[in-house]
Amino acid sequence: MRRAKGRLSLFALAVVAGVAALVAINSFRDNLESEIDRQSRGLLGADVEYDSNTPFSKEAESLISVVPAEATAQEVKFATMAYFPKKDDTRIVRAHAMEGGFPWYGKLDTRPEGLRVADRNEPVALLEDSLMIQFDLEVGDTVKIGQVEFEIIGEVLRIPGEGSFTGSFAPRVLIPFKFLESTGLAGMGSRLHYYKYQKFDELLEEPSLNVLENLREDLEALEIDVDTVADQKRRVGRSLEGMNSFLSMVGFVALLLGGVAIAGAVQVYLKGKVDAVAMLRCVGASSRQAMLIYCIQISLVGLLGCLLGAVLGLSIQSYLPNLMQSFLPIDLQVEISWKSIFSSLVFGWLFTSLFAFLPLLPIRRISPLKAIRASVESGGKAWKDLYFLAVCGALVVLTAVFTITQTQTLRQAAGFLGGIAGAILLLALIGWLLRLILRKTSFGGLPYVWRQGLANLHRPNNRTTMLVVTLGMGAFLIYTIYISEQSMLRQGELADDEGQPNVILFDIQPDQLSGVESIMDGLGVDASRPAPIVTMRLASLNGQSPSELQEDKTREIERWATTREYRSTFRDFIREDEELTAGSFTAEASLDSGTPIPISVEERIVEALQLKLGDTIVWDVQGLPIETTVSSIRKVDWREMKPNFFVVFPAGVLEAAPAFYVTAVHASDREKIVALQSAVVKQYPNVSAVNLTMILESLREIFDKISFVIRFMASFTIVTGLVALMASVITSRYQRARESSLLRTLGASTGQIRGIMAVEYALVGIIAGIAGIALSLAGAWALTTYALKVELYIPWGITVSMVLVVAALTLLTGMFNSLGIASQSPMESIRNEA
Repeated sequence: MRRAKGRLSLFALAVVAGVAALVAINSFRDNLESEIDRQSRGLLGADVEYDSNTPFSKEAESLISVVPAEATAQEVKFATMAYFPKKDDTRIVRAHAMEGGFPWYGKLDTRPEGLRVADRNEPVALLEDSLMIQFDLEVGDTVKIGQVEFEIIGEVLRIPGEGSFTGSFAPRVLIPFKFLESTGLAGMGSRLHYYKYQKFDELLEEPSLNVLENLREDLEALEIDVDTVADQKRRVGRSLEGMNSFLSMVGFVALLLGGVAIAGAVQVYLKGKVDAVAMLRCVGASSRQAMLIYCIQISLVGLLGCLLGAVLGLSIQSYLPNLMQSFLPIDLQVEISWKSIFSSLVFGWLFTSLFAFLPLLPIRRISPLKAIRASVESGGKAWKDLYFLAVCGALVVLTAVFTITQTQTLRQAAGFLGGIAGAILLLALIGWLLRLILRKTSFGGLPYVWRQGLANLHRPNNRTTMLVVTLGMGAFLIYTIYISEQSMLRQGELADDEGQPNVILFDIQPDQLSGVESIMDGLGVDASRPAPIVTMRLASLNGQSPSELQEDKTREIERWATTREYRSTFRDFIREDEELTAGSFTAEASLDSGTPIPISVEERIVEALQLKLGDTIVWDVQGLPIETTVSSIRKVDWREMKPNFFVVFPAGVLEAAPAFYVTAVHASDREKIVALQSAVVKQYPNVSAVNLTMILESLREIFDKISFVIRFMASFTIVTGLVALMASVITSRYQRARESSLLRTLGASTGQIRGIMAVEYALVGIIAGIAGIALSLAGAWALTTYALKVELYIPWGITVSMVLVVAALTLLTGMFNSLGIASQSPMESIRNEA
């Protein structure tokens, strides 16, 4: 080992990166799961939460009162415009009208500490700290919500169960419940969310939960969602599934790339040990003893690399909570997860050993004659070696076990394994076809350097297939991570082209429409045609009720699509920015026709409800059932700054239904935006005038943070991939050295030999890059569609550039690691063959 520190360091580096990723990711996930368990009550703030889009009916109130409870509380949440007299400015906020002792668990974090508004008899408010900073507010200033001015008594920093970035879009304002009616924002057409909370007596908790479970179905029939502590834990777990899936994928990819680098590094190391093994055989060592000597060496180096990786992973783990705290609904405490460290070390060391054993096994077949005759070959095919096949089988089993523990679902595990196995086979096939094509093709018209470089790719002892597989796998895995990252981040981007609407006015009542339009005309702003909004719920789909749809095991219906309140519109046209993908749009219809009303539905709802053209949907439009049929399907770009809808009715059907209006406005500068907001909110306090420019800035800030987190974690795969690239290219150095010495003997110049190697490495890099990137597109599509559940986004410019990057890295690494070969003396080849 003393004479091979550099080569073994390459081996250890691959181990360190892979295990560090595993320890950091698995420890973070364990910390997160344990904190969710410990803070489960604090996530909800109560023992049970009742949630309704409408005020609780007397029947609902009587059912809730049956559940034995020690204390009760209520809250109403709604989005509205807040007016700040001190600055004569406005901003959309999320108001919380609170009454009672909620939250009983967790902490309502305020500054100064211990402030509450729930039971105050005077109009006071707690404001999000970001609002205080933005409008330069102080305690004692006022904020106007609707018709009431509230005195600011402090800041709210955090509410149980909500991440700190929750208020980035609409900062929170807490007010006493008893002043809700006075604001004038709880009337007809208002979009309020109603909550009731209960705290159980510790001694009666189980009986209370039993009573609640018996009433759950009746409450849900009244369109009341019931959430217990256990429900909240499951909900938080589901909300973090995407993040956990991505982090698990990072660990999976980092370890696989580490395995590729390990196999290459060990092969490089053993190339220089062939003579030593042959000498050991000459002095009496058995083939088994000779192999075990190096097995012990590699195992020790692998264990050392794993331990260093664990230490690095722990230091990264301590940094992750600070990095991701703003996205989490709980305060995450860093704790050493010995289970995660141990499992990561075991998996890392087993992977290290098994990948290292693949190039180690041929040592058993080295003859003692190799010590005195360089031309003696070990012989034998790897696929005929039972030990080699056993190690490959063990790797497959270990990879399967590892994948299942990382993804925690058999479906995702099967997808990952199938994708990796398929990629390896396809890359091997591409490498084999490349050799076959080059062998059958004549390149007589090309210069000597090009002919020789191309011929090197198919001559005996070439490493073309191995290089295509390893380089292609690195490109495949790393670029799959990148495209998945870009697809996830793309979901949060909004289109903000010049001339796009930058203010949205919503909750405009029909009798306020002309007044709002007069304000807009007076300020000279450009407004789109107001869109009417009618609220409705799904009553049945093809004769099945929402509950029957949820229980139907033959259809993968998404629950939210059956229970949500739909805000639909009606019009006689398709907008220019909407794309009709199926069917035909009907402009006008009538309820008196006696036939189902043709409607247009958006693709996302088609997927969620498994709809197709001709399906019959009955809508409950505020108590009136309306039978419709799906006549067309639309594609909507939800990033557009315009009112977008899942369902569009034709004109002539919903005009008589209670509705409110929304319109998109483009104001040329900030002064006009402020003037518009102030004028509308002062005259019509119920109307919300949302500054989309400010929303864009908030969203960019959020997604910049998310992007940094994702790229930080994905950097593990990049580091390991570079190590794998170096190891793959270095393995071909010995063959290149021998061929170069022979070419020098035949009269080739140093420049020609370098040119030959450049042609060989460049072509291998281009082929591997094209193959790997093409596979990554297919892999990213499967990953985003089935695991991350986001729309695939392909940056074509970067995709083409990545092929060139892989080729350039292969060429540079190959030429750098071939330094000295071109100028090697021809006598060395003769002596080595003696």
